[in-house]
Amino acid sequence: MDIRAAIRNIIVVLVGLGLIVLVIVLLVKGFTGGPSKPSDQINVGKYADTSAVATLLMDGPTNLDQDHYQVKISVSGTFNTIDIIQGYQGNVVQTQTYSNNSASYAAFLQSLQLLGFSKGAKSTVDYRGYCPQGDRYVYSFNDGRSDLFSYWSTSCGGQGTFGGGSQPVRSLFERQINSKDLDSFVSGTNVSL
Repeated sequence: MDIRAAIRNIIVVLVGLGLIVLVIVLLVKGFTGGPSKPSDQINVGKYADTSAVATLLMDGPTNLDQDHYQVKISVSGTFNTIDIIQGYQGNVVQTQTYSNNSASYAAFLQSLQLLGFSKGAKSTVDYRGYCPQGDRYVYSFNDGRSDLFSYWSTSCGGQGTFGGGSQPVRSLFERQINSKDLDSFVSGTNVSL
């Protein structure tokens, strides 16, 4: 009988300790908020009739200041613009603007939404320096008052905060610029499209 009582006491102690550990774990999770949930994806399609601007910045390989280029495409409900930027100080050396309209912009934003343009991880990591032999891509969206998000990826793969379809999104932006102008603008740079 003593062995049964001893085993029963051991089981009671183990169950009690297990319950105490479970309560402690639940309390810690309750106070720390548990695992973080990803932030809700912004629906860029709802900004079609606003002054919002979607932007793609393609930053070329890390090299000599005079040989460094960036290509920036900005799309809004009233204009589409391509800027060729030389050097690391942001000197715009060539620009072209095209008119746009709200129906075209609405279709563009809906396409961006379906391609995951607003998916990404918030981070304070500086994209500069990543993939130095390749290109870096910065995807950003401004609602007309402030930047709602800015994510990045690289041509080296697996780097960055952007969670959408990188190649399809870039292709969609490129199609917002006249293809002859896009080819001639980019031909003098080392940025890959």
